[in-house]
Amino acid sequence: MEYENPTKGKCLNSDIITTLPQNIIENILSLIPLQDAVRTSILSKKWRYSWRSMPKLGFTNKLVELPSNSGCTQLKCKLASAIFSVLLLHDGPEILEFNCHLHTKSEFVQIMSYLARWNKLKELIFCNDNRSYKLPVSFFSLLGLERIDLQNCTFEPPLTCNAFTRLKSTTFINVEASARMLKRFLSKCPLLESLYLVSILYEVPLVYI
Repeated sequence: MEYENPTKGKCLNSDIITTLPQNIIENILSLIPLQDAVRTSILSKKWRYSWRSMPKLGFTNKLVELPSNSGCTQLKCKLASAIFSVLLLHDGPEILEFNCHLHTKSEFVQIMSYLARWNKLKELIFCNDNRSYKLPVSFFSLLGLERIDLQNCTFEPPLTCNAFTRLKSTTFINVEASARMLKRFLSKCPLLESLYLVSILYEVPLVYI
């Protein structure tokens, strides 16, 4: 009978988490909240940077934890700081979802400007609780987008907005927009297959001289 070293077998079993293929690791990370995915960096050397290649990042208010007596302003400031930290360490997501409340519009402007450098983003999902929140000009420089889902914001593309040649799906819910600008924007999306509009508040078209 061949002798099996019990210590060796134990080591192999305990190291199974390290030997998982990268695609399996990414699938696991995609099924848990972002804050927990980041915490997996302490599991092993292989897992330390695995979350940085996650194709999808979802930001919610649960990303940060504060004492119950903390104010709303403190939550938003800490949330913005956490989002910037994640994006700076990440290699660049393909899918980005915002369902959180940022402190100021300037923070979202900086985030969009940062993402526009890579032009890697394929899907952007943005939900806000204030319809008067106007999307920054930098948003319209994300020309690699294939899907845009917007909720509760003001959509006003600049006249110099380039064509979104890869956009295939667009969803607008409770979005304030000019019918003229919206038509101009959609006319520059040759691959658009799906358009879903709900409770669109059309502004009076602007007159240009």
